[in-house]
Amino acid sequence: MTASVLVCAGEGRSDIHRLRNAGPLRVMSPRHAGRAAWIVTSSLGGGLVDGDHTALDVEIGAGATAVVTTQASTKAYKGTTSQRVAIRVGEGATALVVPDPVVPYRGARLVQETRIDLAPSASLVLIDVLTCGRIAYGERWAAAIDATLAISRGALLLHDRIRIEGPGAMREYEALATVILLGPLAKHAGTTTGVLLASSPLGDGVMFRLAASRVEHAIRSVRELAREACSAAGEDPWARKW
Repeated sequence: MTASVLVCAGEGRSDIHRLRNAGPLRVMSPRHAGRAAWIVTSSLGGGLVDGDHTALDVEIGAGATAVVTTQASTKAYKGTTSQRVAIRVGEGATALVVPDPVVPYRGARLVQETRIDLAPSASLVLIDVLTCGRIAYGERWAAAIDATLAISRGALLLHDRIRIEGPGAMREYEALATVILLGPLAKHAGTTTGVLLASSPLGDGVMFRLAASRVEHAIRSVRELAREACSAAGEDPWARKW
């Protein structure tokens, strides 16, 4: 089953016109002072429990703005799980896809798939942070992660796949992150230091990939890279988060 949300532009702000939960995935729509509609996901099990396979479909109508985020970090417990998100962003619309980090536990086998379809004049801010696990318990890349990100604007712009099975070359890093800015918001890309960082042009925007020796450094860096763009869209997704 697939949870679904429809966001439409309204008088001075965007509103959720349809929301449906499915399976263990729960979707909340808290009201915020900004002009965006907020879509906040959580799970009945406090994370992805063995056998959980969640799917979320989001449609952001023409001229609307939506923040798609999580209630907290996504914990993937021991076992086989998957989460899939599909987002369609209409003409002149904006999607801020800014979930909290993924924390895979030892023995977890997680498949993650994010697909975003943008109209020609749509804007996107996307953040994805994968952590090595529960460091305090000695877990460092002790899970199997298969993460796919696909972005289209008429044609396919990006098909990116990350597969991690064991520490390998990631041993010295606690987190791997991706930040993508597309459309008019891309001109508001920020800067950051203290992490291993690479950037490359992507369509009418930019893609950043970074690796950090500490999880908190990764979180700080992705926010520094994306905060001004989110502010230009009228939102601060982290105003109430650590």
